[in-house]
Amino acid sequence: MNRAPLLFFFLLSFLANGQENRKMISGKVLNDSIPLENVHVINKNSQKGTITNKLGHFKISVAVNDTLIISDIQFEERVILVNQGHILDKFLLINLLELTNELDEVIVRQYEDMSEELGLPNAGKKPLNKLERNLNHYSQKSTAVVVLQALLFKPGGIDDIYNIVSGNRKRDRKLKALIEQDEQDVRNLSFSKKLREQLQDDFFIDSVKIEIEHINAYINYCIPLGIVGLYDKGRMIEVIDILLKNKEAYFRSLNTIDE
Repeated sequence: MNRAPLLFFFLLSFLANGQENRKMISGKVLNDSIPLENVHVINKNSQKGTITNKLGHFKISVAVNDTLIISDIQFEERVILVNQGHILDKFLLINLLELTNELDEVIVRQYEDMSEELGLPNAGKKPLNKLERNLNHYSQKSTAVVVLQALLFKPGGIDDIYNIVSGNRKRDRKLKALIEQDEQDVRNLSFSKKLREQLQDDFFIDSVKIEIEHINAYINYCIPLGIVGLYDKGRMIEVIDILLKNKEAYFRSLNTIDE
């Protein structure tokens, strides 16, 4: 008697039962009590995955002895072997630790390979720093709406009120604005240096008729008029035209500030 068909039948039945025995469980991913959004949760056995929502929550189908991989490019990867207790509890609470700098390159490479292979969303997302994660966690709605949601026991309502009353949301928004302004000032200074090296200060003094101590400030004044994009495209005639035509407006703006 040929036993091959019978063995094949039992193998298929075993694999099918393994899939059917999987149960849906939920979980939450945190870092220092802050929920983490867009963290990848992958079932290595079923080759299926999901990502966490704004509150750090996720749902995934598992069976006993399945291996879950929880990964994000900013945190140390966690590997969890599913046991009967996990399935009975129907909930996993997972805390991720931030990566040290020397591990960033290794984890990024591993993360990108797995997420792209599985077709998961946000595979190439830019890493967020802690301030950006906090700002993403805060509700962006008005105070009145946040209070109403808390009264209606909506998810995140109490945390959102605390962040508003404590001033965390306002403080972090101001801090982000200051950081962005500092970064913009550095970019503007670098551009001014390149432009001055190409045109030479004599151009600003003799042709634009502007004192040397005003050159950087004048270039910064003209940046919103599009000179950076024109410069990058090599359209120097248009850059020069803008510089020649806006000196009076620049000094009027200084007089307005003084008044």
